[in-house]
Amino acid sequence: MTDGSHGRHIRPDEGPLLRRLRLAALADSPAAFWQTLEAARTQPAAEWARRAGAGADSPAELVAVVEQAGEAVGMVQGFTPTDRPWLRELGAMWVAPPARRTGAADVLLATAVTWATRAGAEAVKLWVAPTNSPARRLYLRHGFVVLGGARPITDDPAVKTFVPMLRSLHPPRAGRRR
Repeated sequence: MTDGSHGRHIRPDEGPLLRRLRLAALADSPAAFWQTLEAARTQPAAEWARRAGAGADSPAELVAVVEQAGEAVGMVQGFTPTDRPWLRELGAMWVAPPARRTGAADVLLATAVTWATRAGAEAVKLWVAPTNSPARRLYLRHGFVVLGGARPITDDPAVKTFVPMLRSLHPPRAGRRR
C-alpha cells in the first residue's frame, strides 16, 4: 500500500476521537448504521471514554482506527457475542470520503480480522446495508460470504435492514465435507 495507511487499536484516552469519528460517520452515512446521529450526540463523554477503554487491545471488544499521515480517517468496532464466544462481530465500520478508494478500508478490515484471529475466533460476522455496494465488494474481497437476504437486526420491523456476511477464519481441513 502506497498511501501510508495503518490500522491500530484505539487507546483508552481516545474517547473524544471515537466520538468525532462516530458522529462523522453518522452524519455522512446515516442509512448505514442502526444508531442515529441525534442519539450519538447525546451520549456523555464518560460513555465515549468507556468504549475507547474497553476496546483497547481487548480480545473481547475492539475499537480500531485507520490513519493516513497521522490523522484518523476511519473506524470499526468489534465484539464477542455473549452466547457465541467463538464468534466476533464487526460493526460501525466507516472511512471518511477523502480516504475512500485509497486502501484505508482494506487496512481497517484487515486490522479487525487480525484482532479476531488473535482472539481465537472461528469466524467473523458483520451486517451491511443492502444498498452499500462498495462495502459489500470490500467484504467479498476479504473472504466474507453473504448469509442470506436483508433482514432487520431487531424484532422491530420498522428498523433498518442489513445483509449478514460471514468469514471463516480457519481453512477447511482436507477430507472434511462441507
